[in-house]
Order: sequence, then structure tokens, then C-alpha cells
Amino acid sequence: MLTPGKVFRPGKLPINPGNVYANRGGSEHEFKKSLSRGFIPLVFGEYGVGKTSMARHIVKSFYDENKLVNVESVADKDMSDIITQCLEKVGYSVERKKTENKSKTKSLEQGGEASAGINWLKAKLFSKRAISSAEGETVESEFFVSSPTDSKIIEVCEKNEIILLLDELHRATDSFLEDLVKFIKAYGNSNCDRFKIILLGTSSDPSKLVQKDPGIDRLIEDLHLKSMDDKERRELVSFGMSDLAIDISDPALRKLVSVCVGSPNILQYLCLESSEVAFEREPRKLEISDVDDAIEEYVKKRESRLYRTYMKAIENQGSKRYRKQILRAMSEIEDEYVTMEQIREKVESYLDVEVRAQDLSGALRKLKETVYGPVLRDIDKNDGSGIIQNYTTFIDPALKAFIRMQVLREEIS
Repeated sequence: MLTPGKVFRPGKLPINPGNVYANRGGSEHEFKKSLSRGFIPLVFGEYGVGKTSMARHIVKSFYDENKLVNVESVADKDMSDIITQCLEKVGYSVERKKTENKSKTKSLEQGGEASAGINWLKAKLFSKRAISSAEGETVESEFFVSSPTDSKIIEVCEKNEIILLLDELHRATDSFLEDLVKFIKAYGNSNCDRFKIILLGTSSDPSKLVQKDPGIDRLIEDLHLKSMDDKERRELVSFGMSDLAIDISDPALRKLVSVCVGSPNILQYLCLESSEVAFEREPRKLEISDVDDAIEEYVKKRESRLYRTYMKAIENQGSKRYRKQILRAMSEIEDEYVTMEQIREKVESYLDVEVRAQDLSGALRKLKETVYGPVLRDIDKNDGSGIIQNYTTFIDPALKAFIRMQVLREEIS
């Protein structure tokens, strides 16, 4: 029997039977199209928007997961680590040491063990090998890989239909990114059909994840995954509640869709908390009070980090408390990047008095300073030449949802 804990899985990938998953619309369509055409999708975006969930869900749906080499994080790794995982996936035994060796055996063609010498590791494979002989001496034929860009590595991955998923590229070292560019060039030159590469990373600028290079730009397709839109949020809630045979009221549905700020993880958490209560009722009915309780529970459990950050940022005197008003406005504006005019209009509606941009500029600047967090930041230009004027975003997108829920919590109280 399906239970709330099997349907809603905050913090876990929705790839098991019974887990609810909402189609990511145009982004998902572009991702699938990119793979089918032999390109390398580079999925980028802010924390918690569902990059890994989307990629893994599609891989599970369209490819044999036994072929998946899932590198959950490239932090502190080099390309030899990635090659090792690929080789081990298809039955190679890998020794992590430099080696250059020849073996002697009889002249015949047979199945068994052969050695592949690589300049930073030795891989033993179990497959058919060709052997030649000479008078008085026999030498085993081997393939030798001199670098991670050697075509032999690409051939092995192509033959075995490997799906290579590299996650957390924002944590990669410079040397790893340099070798990745070389590897992708070799991949492009090998004209692969069955070997697929997927790249994921947290950034608003894809050029910070994979270095721009004329040799690979033709192969990579940038795919910006943004927060879940209203339709995607509603689908996740509606499908999940339907699977649990829970009738959800319209006000409860609207509040769940609103307060999560497009974060799949937060929405899954709130749905789990509220559905567990409704699941035990007869009939199963989820009301807005269940959502209010779930919000209260979420805020409490995040107080140790986000609540302190929030309170530090808004701690000031005066009836208008502009820093608090700015953060509330930032949390309630759906856009990822927010202009001063959007903030000003929101704050003016809260205070019900005229508010000018210059009234807010000092408080906004302070929220970008270390003494108050910082909790907000400017938006860098893609070419690194400076910032985009008049746009602001949260440093930690989780704080956006937290503040929105904190405001609702204060209203409920």
C-alpha cells in the first residue's frame, strides 16, 4: 500500500516506484531532445531547483540504469577517477598505479584476462583478446591508453552504451575542468551514438561550470532549469494526493503551491507533513490548517540556521524596518532576479505610504554586506566584466522560501 512516506520524498531522488514526480515542462523536453540528438546537456541553475532529480528521472525512464555511471560530485576528483568508474562499470578491474608492462603467452585467440596499460592506472579486462607469436618468444597484444582523452576510452564507453552523469561541476577543480574540456573534444571527434554525457552544476552562469572553448561549444547545449512554475507545483501536489486517495481543499492546494517558492524539496516536505495527518482521517481530507501546521514544523526545524540568518539581517530600529520589508518583498516576488522597482512597489504596499528607491537603497546595500549575512547579492555579467545593474537575488535560495513561510507563520500567530 502506498503511504505518504513512499509518495513524497523530500531530500531524496524521486526515481523509485510510487514516488511522485512532476514533469518539468519545456526544460524536460529540451533535455530529452539534446540527448537524442547526440549533444551534451549542461543543466545549470540555483540550489534546490531539481536538476539532479530531473536528470536521474529521465535516465531511469529512457535508458538502462545498469549503464549509468553516476558521479554524484566531482569535488576533489580528477579525470582518472571518472575513467576508473567507467571501466569498473563494464567489468574492468582497475589498479590505481602507473604501469608499462608486457606479458608473454601462447599464440592463439581465446577468452580470458588481458592487461591494458594506462599512464596513471592499470586496467585488467575480461574479454576476448588477440595474441600473436614469434619464434622463441610470444608477446600478448594490448591496447595502451596514454591519456584520458585516448580514443580507446571513448570506444569502450560507446561499445558498452555508457551514460556518464557528472554532478556538482561548481565544485570541480580547475585542473579537472581543463581535462574535461579535452575529454569532451575527444568525445566529439569519436562521433558517438550510444555513449551519452550529462553535466550538472549549481550556477546562474554555465560558463563557470564548463570552460568556453570553440572545440566543445558545438557539442554542449546549455539548459537553465529554473524553479518549478505554478503548473508543475500543482501537478506534484495533485498527483501525489490523488495517489494517496487524499482529497485536498482548494485553499490548502493554493497555499502549498505558493509558499514553496518553486523548490521541489520544500514542496515535498510540506506535502509529506500535511498528508501524514490527512492520511489517518476518515474520510481523507487535507485542509489549510494542516498546511499551516506543516509550515510551522518546517520553520522550527530550520531555525538553527535560516532563522538566525534572517533575524540577524532584519535586526534594526524604526517603524518601517526597511531591511525586513525588503527581504519580505524579495521572498514574495516570483522572479529569481529582482529589480529595485519591484521591491519598491512591494514595500510601498506593505507600509501603505509612499516609498522612494533612495529610501531603500541603503538598506538593500547593507543586506549585501558581511555584517548582515550577507543574504543578498548582485548578479554578475556572464563575461565577468562586472555586475548587471539594478538586479538582486538571494545568496541561498532556501532563505527565500523560509522568509515567505516565516511571514505566513507570523500572520497565523
